[in-house]
Amino acid sequence: MRSRRFPAAATFGFTLFVLSLAGCGGGPTVLATTPTPGESGEAIEVPPPDGRFELDVPESAWTPTMIGGDQGAMLGRALVDRKAVMMVLGSAVGDAAFEEQVFRMIKAAAPGTSVVARARGTLDKLLEERGEIPYRVTMQPAGTDVLGRPYYLPKEHPLQTEWLTKKKALKGAEGLLTVRRIAVGDQRLRELRDRRRGSCDELLGALETGAAGVGAFFEPYADAVDLALDRAFARHLEQALPFWQEELAAARQQAAPGGDDARCIDGYEEFVDRYSPCIEGSCRVRPTLALGAGGVIGMDNDPFGALPDHCPTSAVRDYGREMKALAGRAVAEVLPHLGGAWSGELMRHGALSRLTEGLVELCAPRHRRFSAQDLESARGELAAFLGKLAGLEADGEWIEAGGLERAPGVGPIAVLARVQARGEDPGVGAVELLERLRRLERCDRGGERLLQVALVDVGSSEVVFMGIFFEEQLLCEGLPPGQP
Repeated sequence: MRSRRFPAAATFGFTLFVLSLAGCGGGPTVLATTPTPGESGEAIEVPPPDGRFELDVPESAWTPTMIGGDQGAMLGRALVDRKAVMMVLGSAVGDAAFEEQVFRMIKAAAPGTSVVARARGTLDKLLEERGEIPYRVTMQPAGTDVLGRPYYLPKEHPLQTEWLTKKKALKGAEGLLTVRRIAVGDQRLRELRDRRRGSCDELLGALETGAAGVGAFFEPYADAVDLALDRAFARHLEQALPFWQEELAAARQQAAPGGDDARCIDGYEEFVDRYSPCIEGSCRVRPTLALGAGGVIGMDNDPFGALPDHCPTSAVRDYGREMKALAGRAVAEVLPHLGGAWSGELMRHGALSRLTEGLVELCAPRHRRFSAQDLESARGELAAFLGKLAGLEADGEWIEAGGLERAPGVGPIAVLARVQARGEDPGVGAVELLERLRRLERCDRGGERLLQVALVDVGSSEVVFMGIFFEEQLLCEGLPPGQP
């Protein structure tokens, strides 16, 4: 590729500098600096806020959603109704540690229920005598799923009533609690995972209601900021776009048809052309105020993500980087006019946005447990934070920034500026609160192991309870099953 010079500064209003790029021809390319406009001198008027946005979120009961239904509470009620039970553990789970976990689960669910035997030893004596177990459950084929694969369901084999004469061996137990590990088919597993316990709907609804007026409150500010950004960005594009388009046209003449350079030029021309409507102030890829992302100024990142990484070394220049630099210069012109009382309100709004987004993620269904005491403390801490945020006199200032944020309804945006706290940052407080709430989760084992539990009434031979549980639903640090 031959070295070339672009038109003189008198034509475009720019100075030249030399930048060597490894083009396909191997020679250096002399590139000109993208032209920039002079100061506009245009006044930027941002109306003052009309008071402060009100944040009134009533306290509400909430529990992050856990995978698994309410059958743990049903088991607890069945255990409470018996004065004494005997634990019968399957051979695959009959180690001492597991035995202790099951014992703690029973005592947490029913403190007044005695456990008269905690292992198979007592029952094994009867097995030697009779050669059969009084109660067992086997998995029997029950049908096929949509792919033709068989799935299995438990089948009960009831307690033999003649065993009731062995009162000494049963040690006065009114029930036999059997616990064993099982595997189930995909259909049954999906059914188990579809069960839910706990909900944050009331809390998230209260947050939505409490913040309902935020959009209307910020509307005059957002309109003024976006108008100023549109004008500044358009002024810079008016200088840069014709220059880039001519530069790309010249580069195409020197590129081999169908080669990497030509393909990169195609991509860059498409990229640059996407910003042409912004000169008229009618494009979605311009810089804008993104309240939903916590109060940042940014631009749609999708066009930048579509550019191949290798192109800056084979085409004329990195137009993605140039466009971000151009947008940054336009934003920098506007930032000095955007502070004042609005900045503090943006800090509060950003904290509320981060908190709400974090709570949505925190409350999503997962395999985990909580203690009732931890949840009660968490509810109080969240209510206290919201109360403080409602009355907080925050202060902030706009600064140039980078990185990516995800804006609701927009997607990823390239950040050009954000509000920075002067003094206490409520956004940091929101993040720290969310981290503390996440640490309350217990026994998040991923739902990899399943337990089948049955409670048989010794007096009637009736199976008073049977259920299949993910392990954390039953055995979690001595927490009662089904609570909270």
